[in-house]
Amino acid sequence: MSEQQAGNGTAKGAKPGPAKAGKEAAEASVDTGERAGRSRSRGAGEPEGAGRPVRVGWGRYLVAPRPLALLAGGVPPVDASALFMLLEEDPEVEPVAQVRPARSRGLGAIAEPYPACPPVAVVMMPGERARALAANPQVVVELDQPLTYTPVPAGVAGVADPALAVALAEPARVMVRVKGSDGHLLEGAHVWATGCGSVAHAVTRGEGRAVLELPADTPATIRSLYVRPAGGYWPIRIENPHLAAEGETVIEATSLAQTFDGFPDRPLTGWGQQAMRLHQIPPTYRGHGIKIALIDSGTDITHPDLKDTVTAGHDFTGANGEWRTDSTGHGTWCAGVIVAADNHSGITGIAAEAELHALKLFPGGRVSDLLQALDYCVAHDIDIAQISLAYGVPSQLVAWKLMDAHAAGITVIAPAGDTAGPVAHPAALPGVLSVGAIAHTGAYPAGSPLEATRPPWPGFYPAPFTPTGPGVDLVAPGTAVITTALGDGYTPVDGTAIAAAHVTGLAALLLAHHDHLRTQNIPKTPARADRLLALLRSACRPVPGTDPLRLGTGIADAPTALGAPELWQQDHGAHPLYATAGQPYPPLTP
Repeated sequence: MSEQQAGNGTAKGAKPGPAKAGKEAAEASVDTGERAGRSRSRGAGEPEGAGRPVRVGWGRYLVAPRPLALLAGGVPPVDASALFMLLEEDPEVEPVAQVRPARSRGLGAIAEPYPACPPVAVVMMPGERARALAANPQVVVELDQPLTYTPVPAGVAGVADPALAVALAEPARVMVRVKGSDGHLLEGAHVWATGCGSVAHAVTRGEGRAVLELPADTPATIRSLYVRPAGGYWPIRIENPHLAAEGETVIEATSLAQTFDGFPDRPLTGWGQQAMRLHQIPPTYRGHGIKIALIDSGTDITHPDLKDTVTAGHDFTGANGEWRTDSTGHGTWCAGVIVAADNHSGITGIAAEAELHALKLFPGGRVSDLLQALDYCVAHDIDIAQISLAYGVPSQLVAWKLMDAHAAGITVIAPAGDTAGPVAHPAALPGVLSVGAIAHTGAYPAGSPLEATRPPWPGFYPAPFTPTGPGVDLVAPGTAVITTALGDGYTPVDGTAIAAAHVTGLAALLLAHHDHLRTQNIPKTPARADRLLALLRSACRPVPGTDPLRLGTGIADAPTALGAPELWQQDHGAHPLYATAGQPYPPLTP
């Protein structure tokens, strides 16, 4: 038995509290063993902050006692405290932290007095020692996997094998300048060049310039160039770009204001909200009183659309970060879709009056941090948790922790993954609503990267990156979605996490306004969570001519979910809200 096989979860497709309180509760769930582990990790006489060579064969693991109900007949259980003491005394093991259930600290204490997930020790140890521990039937041992947005299964290379790259003695350099269609020079734009032997990346600085260093390519062997401005402009993909070997290559990005007249001063109802017919429900439906946890990269609360709607959170990365900042923009994108304020400009979130808790787990977060984040959700009486991050190998400990969240009445929603293949974890687990992404031919302008995968027919089609299934429950808009960007602007984004954010917002509306789910009338129980998931899965519009394994039950439909299906006009072609293929949809007047 390997250390990972000891803890595999079962896949399904094979089928505002104050911020200070949140921080204190989360920190309380991590034992002081973390500090002890860090001190033991340094060698004798080694100064604080000194580097350490890579220890071949070592890894970071999660160790926990196997629950009594899962032990074979005659195998006695082991006490968590006794197990952790043995780990402390083991010379081959370096304790890092302990994750203990935080159920007794919140309202969820009445839901399930006996948590399914046992206390967990986070340790560093050699792989051989981990395998020996995993052979003990009393113990569960798993890798403490890093969290990411695009998980790569074990044994699969995520990029070209560097052992096969033919590196240049002196890397080739290409100068790129990015400007907007309005004449502005764009700083902070990410530029990727994909060649035959490597991928190069740079960020534009002064005067919109970036220098790409090509370690194993020449300008002539670059196959594609992708540019994503920081905000306010559409991304660009250029195939076979013919980069200039000398001088600079100028790339022009189309501004959102050129596509949407008067934006952002004139408010925009995005194509995603139109596709889910959210614009057809009463304007008083805003999700008031619902608590949502967004497990992502934090949120930039300096954005005017988010400063009053994202009021609590916690940073679990342990890197002296802060949940109020977002180094990637991803959490800010999802937060805008869910709770952007209605201030008569820019965009408005689907559940603009819900309370969003920003739980930061990226960059640097691991499965052990996800366990703590789910404990936070239980302790803070969260109604809906969106887990935007994923990991590559199934985790039994996460599966058990999700059972605890379900016992506390929490509905968990996760993106199916940007894999174009199998559904990612934890979306593949039972009890988690797995959301894939849909695209529409009229939702992006000419020159968009999405043009390369546009189908010959107008209308909806599976996003090129959405999983092929099985295991996708439903789909929502996940391409060319206009949402909040870092700072005070807006940007078009893609991804199944963006699709999941649409469904999270709709779920908040159902809990706040559906007659059979409203929190004022229905207690927060596992039965309520099950009913919400069943309603979301069933209240969808099918997409004719597409693979149901890839799109699940179809596109989430707000009027149907809220009990007004007669509003649905069965039009699966070019919707009147969208223009013909190749032309972006027009904004609606408020």
